[in-house]
Amino acid sequence: MPDAHDREGRPPAAHEDGIAPLIAACLVATLAFWAYTQTLLPGVDLGDTGGFQASVLWPEPSARRAYPLYFALAKPFVQAFSAANPARGLNLFSAVWAGVAAGLLTFFVARLTAFTLAGVVAGLLLAFSHTFWTQAIIAEVYSLHLTLMAACLLSLYAWSLSPARGRLALFFAIYAFGFGNHLSMILLFVPCTVFLFHTHPRPRELLRPATMAMAIGIAAAGALQYAQNFMWVWSSIEAPARWSDRVAAFWMDATKSDWRAEMVLGVDRSQIVDRLAMVRWDAWQQFGWIGLALAAIGAARLWWISRRWAVFVWLAYATSTVFAWTYNVGDTHVFLLPSHFFTALLAGVAVTPWRRRLVFTTRAVFSPAALVAIAVVIYAGWRGWETWPVVDRHTDRRAETFVARVTSDVDEKTALLVSKMNWQLENAVLYSSRYVQRGVAWVPLADVLPHFSFLVDDNLAEDRDVVLTAQAAADVRATYGDAFALVQDQPEAPSLTSLARQVPRGAPYVITWLAPPPDEATIDTRDLDTAVGLLAKGSPAARSDTGYEVWAGIAGEKPAFHRSSSRPFIDDFAIAGDRYTVRMDSWLPEDTFRREGFGHILRGREHVMWIERGISLVWLSQSGTPSQVYAAGLYAPEARFRIAAPSTRLARTDAARVQSQ
Repeated sequence: MPDAHDREGRPPAAHEDGIAPLIAACLVATLAFWAYTQTLLPGVDLGDTGGFQASVLWPEPSARRAYPLYFALAKPFVQAFSAANPARGLNLFSAVWAGVAAGLLTFFVARLTAFTLAGVVAGLLLAFSHTFWTQAIIAEVYSLHLTLMAACLLSLYAWSLSPARGRLALFFAIYAFGFGNHLSMILLFVPCTVFLFHTHPRPRELLRPATMAMAIGIAAAGALQYAQNFMWVWSSIEAPARWSDRVAAFWMDATKSDWRAEMVLGVDRSQIVDRLAMVRWDAWQQFGWIGLALAAIGAARLWWISRRWAVFVWLAYATSTVFAWTYNVGDTHVFLLPSHFFTALLAGVAVTPWRRRLVFTTRAVFSPAALVAIAVVIYAGWRGWETWPVVDRHTDRRAETFVARVTSDVDEKTALLVSKMNWQLENAVLYSSRYVQRGVAWVPLADVLPHFSFLVDDNLAEDRDVVLTAQAAADVRATYGDAFALVQDQPEAPSLTSLARQVPRGAPYVITWLAPPPDEATIDTRDLDTAVGLLAKGSPAARSDTGYEVWAGIAGEKPAFHRSSSRPFIDDFAIAGDRYTVRMDSWLPEDTFRREGFGHILRGREHVMWIERGISLVWLSQSGTPSQVYAAGLYAPEARFRIAAPSTRLARTDAARVQSQ
């Protein structure tokens, strides 16, 4: 079967009117961006997102801030549009690039297939896919990463039409500078190299000294993005004495090779089958079986349209999928995003009519090919409608609430906060201390533990309390014994039983149990069983061999819904005439963190609970307002302790005396 290029003497997209794909791309990008702005996270988040938000406007560089292109583009954007709220500005920055990525994919597929609706299908399927949407509304590097991937494809496409040196240089530049946003650009190296040699009319010219020198020069220019990071390591007071050790230290910080080396191809053989099932489930979560079937058809259809592009897309999809499958990290779902990009591309190709040239007349609109394409566009829109309430985070202020509790009554004049928490939480505290509560004095325990006694003496001498998080207090006790008078000033998370007693009898409720990560404290199953017994009369006890468990109903009555499962699921049930949906949108135990939650509870289309690992509980008041609490897990409140300064102790003594009188 000859290639379409060979058959016609020109690329198939030469038939397509250039303005139609451009208009379609702009419409898809605009629609996607609008959807992202309506569901945008309003403020700070946990994890890397909080770290990015804290760093984007901060003047001090950091070697570990190893995304120079991302920050170079993000900083002026945030300064221009949201300097007072950098967190929201950086979230909006992701939304912009996510819309651009969807638009570029639309344009590329429309040009490649000479069928505009094929591009619309691809763009909408990507825009409304679950994981891509969740990353488009928070501060993350992945929306820009997929934009750069799409730009690489378009530059390769332009070069394939006319293999001129200038167009080749443009591709080299986009690809090289893409490494400044995310190092996983390396996954496109083999597909792009094969495409270049497969497409060039005289492949040996790619190996000429002038071409190789151009490629090396552009690569070197791209590497200069990391100059500031390199100088930070080189001039640091803690820099090693030998220059070779300084270079090694920079390389470790920029590539994070100290832990990536254990993660690339780091999946144990015993996990291979389970992770393959996770990859299959994740693909279904994005596109449904219809979308995946279309992608399979498109993979074959692309061979008929262009063998060169078929080989490229097949290689790119296989490389990115195998990498994510074998990459031993707790957020595999985001590393599958390139796979989703190529899946959406192939699904768009699938609706290309076999009759290559389709002029849009009244008769053509009702042709079988056009009707199929329109039906798939409607399907993509329905996917967006279904996904919207699940990914919508415009009311999600859980991180802000957690930070406010940890830092309450802490001011640089009266107290110093010393913390040891999950790294995801500490990044949110870092952002808050820089932009929200600038008066908070805060330091991680690891930075001060060796000289902690001197730190306490100095602060108490200045009449300033020292406040510690629960784990920090435990480590101080383990190191210094009873040398410090630690007084608990905030309670730990209440027992689930006490929370269950707060739920009014007759109120609708949902309680979920998701297996906690191995590094977190185990859950008291007796407390869980007691609480479930109070809420769900006659309900079976919690199972220890399951990953997901849900009870729902009217408090004090037999549960209307109960399910235990070792695999994620979506179920509907009714409580007091209202339709509820429980969605488990994670794969346990491999998923250790998901910014958007590990699952969701919907009442109709209203989002009422983000489910986290551990125990999550929500109940509805008579007015229908949901009250959500976490009895265990990342957001569960922790105890806090205080080493009080003399004035604080005196004030407490006076307050106690007045209260006793």
